[in-house]
Order: sequence, then structure tokens, then C-alpha cells
Amino acid sequence: MSLDRRYIVAPVHKSMQLLDALVSGKGPMALSVLAASTALPKTTAFRYLYTLRASGFVSYDERTERYAIGPRVTVASPLPSFAERIKEIAQPAMLRLQRQFNETVNLGIRDGTDIVYIDMVGSSRLLHAEAKIGKRDPLHSTALGKAILLTLGVSEIDRAVPRRMVARTPHTITNRDHFLDDIARSVARKYALDMEENELGARCVAAAISQPAGRGAMAAISISGPSQLMSDDTLARMGRVLAGTAGSIDISSALN
Repeated sequence: MSLDRRYIVAPVHKSMQLLDALVSGKGPMALSVLAASTALPKTTAFRYLYTLRASGFVSYDERTERYAIGPRVTVASPLPSFAERIKEIAQPAMLRLQRQFNETVNLGIRDGTDIVYIDMVGSSRLLHAEAKIGKRDPLHSTALGKAILLTLGVSEIDRAVPRRMVARTPHTITNRDHFLDDIARSVARKYALDMEENELGARCVAAAISQPAGRGAMAAISISGPSQLMSDDTLARMGRVLAGTAGSIDISSALN
């Protein structure tokens, strides 16, 4: 069925074209390039991009004067072939955790300095926290990412943690020394916490899925929920269960 163009709001349509150009581009883009690619005057393109920035759909680097997709835009990337097998192996444990705690259970894998969500079992509660499959978040702001970092050696952690740590919320740890101290304190308990560091109003606890000795983990499992339902005591109880559950999941067959 064709669309009736009478009902298309031109500024919204053009804004989406600008956003699409950024998503399709190979990197940050200058205003002049974006304006030319959408046949917009530069002043008009600037106003639309400014509005998209205010909404979190576009970011802007003042040093380079380039625009890029913002934190509210998720661009799906092809998952590695082993991801589907890891999902199959981990799903029974995820279902058990969801039944036990009735909060959202997430499964993620590391991709460079990001965590990629590859599976999720949602809570039946009306109020719950939920990530989208395929979504990417920084390792440093997520419990999933931090749980994986717990298993890495010092030199690999140094490579995985960016020098400039972006704040996702006012609670994100952005001081590198403070962050590494947080990781060191989490190693002994074998689970990591996200205390509204990735999303306001949501807390999360995660544990890494074991791999053969000498290899850092590449996958982790987490439980997330609204902050008011995830007290410190609840997080600690979930963390102990998660650490045992994650340690019992054998994904070696998925990596061969």
C-alpha cells in the first residue's frame, strides 16, 4: 500500500533522512556533506541535526566539527557464528533464573570495548528493565561488561578500558583509576554490579560464563530490574546465585 504524502510531516521526514545518512555512513560526517546528501540548505540541516542532538539521536564532536549517530540509536551488526550456539546452551539456565527471581535475564558477548546483547528472557512484572537483542553498550558501564573484565589479565583490561570513559548516566564511573579499583574489589565475589551506571532507574548484576583455564571470558549472564526492586541485599543474593549458575554453563562446544 502506497503512503498518502499529505500526511507526511516534511521536517520529520528530512530529519530521518539525515539520521539515515549518518547510520549508512562509514564514520562521522561534516554538516556540508550531510546537507548535500539530503538536498537540504546547511542552515536547515543544522537545525534538524541540533534537534536530533537534543533528543540523543545524534552526537557532535566540537573538536572535529563532525556528526555521528547518538547513544539512542542502535545499529545491529552481524553476530559471530558461535553466538547462536551460546544462546542455545545458556537458555535453560536463563529460564531458571527468570523463574527464580522474576526479573529480566540477559546474555551478552564481548566485542572489543562493547558488550552485545544476544539473548534476553523478560520479567512478567509490569515494571521491569529490558534491553534489546543486538544492542551494544560499553563494557565499563554495564554489569555484563564488568563481569567479563573480572576474568581478564591486567594488560588485557588496560586495552579493553578506554582512556576516556564516556558517562552514560551521572552514576557511571568515568575515572579510570576508580574503575579499576571497582573491578579489583569485584574479583573476589565473582560478580559485577551496575548501579544505574548504564541507565537511570535500572540496576544490574552479572557473572561471567567460564572458559578454559587461562582464557578470559567472552560471555556473561545478568539479571536486571528497576532500582527500587533491586536493593543491595537482593543484588548480593542474585550475584551469589548468578556466579554459581554462570560457572556451570559450558560453552566450550560453541567455540570449537
